[in-house]
Amino acid sequence: MASSQLLPAASSSGDLPRDALVEILLRIPAKELCRLHTVCPSWRALTSSPLFVAEHKSRHTAPLLAVAYRDQDMANGVDIVDLSGNIVRRIPSIESDIVVEDESGHVFAVIPTSRDSISVLRACLDLICFTRELYPLGLWVLNPATGVTLVLPQCHSEELAHDDEIQANYGRGQVESCALGQVSSTGEYKVIRIASVGGRQLCEVITLDGANYGKWRGKQSPPALICAGRGEHMRCAVVDGVVYFLMDFYSTYFNTGVLTIEPGSIASFNLETEEWMGTLRGPAPVRTLI
Repeated sequence: MASSQLLPAASSSGDLPRDALVEILLRIPAKELCRLHTVCPSWRALTSSPLFVAEHKSRHTAPLLAVAYRDQDMANGVDIVDLSGNIVRRIPSIESDIVVEDESGHVFAVIPTSRDSISVLRACLDLICFTRELYPLGLWVLNPATGVTLVLPQCHSEELAHDDEIQANYGRGQVESCALGQVSSTGEYKVIRIASVGGRQLCEVITLDGANYGKWRGKQSPPALICAGRGEHMRCAVVDGVVYFLMDFYSTYFNTGVLTIEPGSIASFNLETEEWMGTLRGPAPVRTLI
């Protein structure tokens, strides 16, 4: 791709030829490039553009990791680090304290952000999905190249919003598992969320479109209970557009004494068709756990 195609038409490169400026910036490692965002508005627009980000990524292929951090001031966010542990970019949280107003009109923090914590979901993609401890239904999707964070709707889908049990719980729920994946055939990013309401596990899916998102769509519940957990304790993985969830055999066995789910069983969900694909058997050492 010609370097001039990456430079916004309204930008100015000063004394440097347009193509030369783009070529120089493309050769700069990601950590140093992030610092150049503040040089001027035109450089920020250039280095944040999707075309530039894609071209820069193709020239710098070393993998980067996304990890949650909490600094000495108890502020949260996401760090982008290289394999040597060097911080390439630090992206602070966009959330603020949860506040209320008393009868006198004074606003005070009921729950400060210092009591919150972030958990980054496991994925191998260009986007990062994370949860927060203080938001039971909340999910956030971060673009590490631009720093833009999408706050996904913290409500249930229209299909589930009128469910009697959900209404009885005032629309509340708790995310027990979730995953961010990409549909191989279309390149679409989708998030699947398994939420618990009144002892039931409900499945919802949402499609991401650049800096936008649609609505949660209610889907069929998992074929049986899947393992619940928050953040790094979630037992799921995404491979080629299919999400694999470890099933919870123990809860049913503990309550009834009957083993209805084989230990190590895995439920699979196809992000393209948005349907459950059936149950897979786990490895033999796990199946003989009890």
